[in-house]
Amino acid sequence: MQTVTKTEVKEVLNEMLGILRKGRMTEGQETYFADEVVTQEGNNLALTGKQNAIERLNNFRESIGVAEFISYKIGDVAVEGNTSFYDAVLTLKLNNGETISLEQVVKTIWNDDGKIVFERYFHS
Repeated sequence: MQTVTKTEVKEVLNEMLGILRKGRMTEGQETYFADEVVTQEGNNLALTGKQNAIERLNNFRESIGVAEFISYKIGDVAVEGNTSFYDAVLTLKLNNGETISLEQVVKTIWNDDGKIVFERYFHS
């Protein structure tokens, strides 16, 4: 069984972050999530499945009334084995004209095919 290397995880992670920086979050999920990915928001119940994760993202956008993507700024990035961490600030303009910034730390576990099998989001 081949094991993904730290260098390979860094390379795939950087590709994914490039997509996210452009505000293409759904494309990032479609490209890098394994079909049976498990995602978790903070201490909430985990959700299984790529389509469920995409639906949750779309529901989030709709629930807060996102009008426009402003930026997704990546801070520090760390990789150990097949696990990566990064912090980011997502800035959005809402339908009501308000601009908001959401901070998060993301923990990701990658499989040997360069797909995400687990992702957990910590928000402040």
